[in-house]
Amino acid sequence: MRTEALDVAFRATSYRVDTAEGVFDLRIGRPDPAFDDVLRRQGVSCWAVLTAYNPGGVRDDDGNRQRRLRLQERLQTLGWSFSLACNLADDRMWPEEPGFLLLQVSEKQVCSLASEFFQLACVCGDVGGAPRLVWIQESGDDAVSQY
Repeated sequence: MRTEALDVAFRATSYRVDTAEGVFDLRIGRPDPAFDDVLRRQGVSCWAVLTAYNPGGVRDDDGNRQRRLRLQERLQTLGWSFSLACNLADDRMWPEEPGFLLLQVSEKQVCSLASEFFQLACVCGDVGGAPRLVWIQESGDDAVSQY
């Protein structure tokens, strides 16, 4: 369920992604030219950050690790290119949420997978643009991007 408090929390988070050329802390609405350069060199035009932690925005420390492993297995089955990522809340009131940087996947594909893992939102981006917060519609309709 999308709320103003959750929107603020997602925007007050660094989305740390691990690439072969370094680690980048991405922020909603803030372009990162150095990250874009890495992606261009890899021939990547679009990307996303997705976690399986805390489905529905409800903290679930006991099940998080198992869901992360299921997400990783799902990514491998799909044959998607990915590396490690981690969502880090600025205030550290919310625990770190390990996840994955997904490369060369469409927003629609990522939102469909996010829905499978009961996520409320994900972060998507295109090379040359700013990362955007994408809310997953509960009704199964297309996701709604919010910059």
